[in-house]
Amino acid sequence: MTHHQYVEQDLDPHSPYTPMQGIRGFFWSQGGWLLSSTFFPAKLPIDVENDRFLKLIDRLHFIPVIALGAISYFIGGLEYLGAFFLSTTLLFHGVQTVNSLAHIFGTQPFITNDLSRNNGFVALITLGEGWHNLHHAFQSSSRHGITIRSGQVVYLPDVTFSFIKMLEFLKLASKLRLPTESRLLAASKEQDFEHSISKASAQ
Repeated sequence: MTHHQYVEQDLDPHSPYTPMQGIRGFFWSQGGWLLSSTFFPAKLPIDVENDRFLKLIDRLHFIPVIALGAISYFIGGLEYLGAFFLSTTLLFHGVQTVNSLAHIFGTQPFITNDLSRNNGFVALITLGEGWHNLHHAFQSSSRHGITIRSGQVVYLPDVTFSFIKMLEFLKLASKLRLPTESRLLAASKEQDFEHSISKASAQ
């Protein structure tokens, strides 16, 4: 929530541009922000505040990690514990690339007030979350894998969205939101560029 409200500004908890820039900004957004004293927000989003279970998980976020590590060790010894930490570390850094790489490298097909980008590499390792510019342009969209090419809406590989659609089919998810093609085209940088050209030509 705070990230979207103050994106690329001082109150953005994991921007690669503030409070640090360059390589230090990259490491900050890749996970350094989690070590900050401001990591825990004073107030959680209202739906989380009102759900005791989600609130407990948020406040005791380290307990499941420790518990899974202990269970792994008891089941298979050091090998299972090592596999648990390796997979958890890879997953963690994969997710964090959305905060770092997907705000530094890639394309910006949609107009946003930030530096979010669609990054194919990040989309590959996060199963679709790397189509981050779309996420910032249409925050409630269930699908991130959408771009604009030559004035046409193009749907990109998005495994996460396919999984959500499966959950919808199984009646485990509902009320999926997708932007209409007209809204996508209206928010396109291509459309904005063409509008600027035609406006300049008319003057």
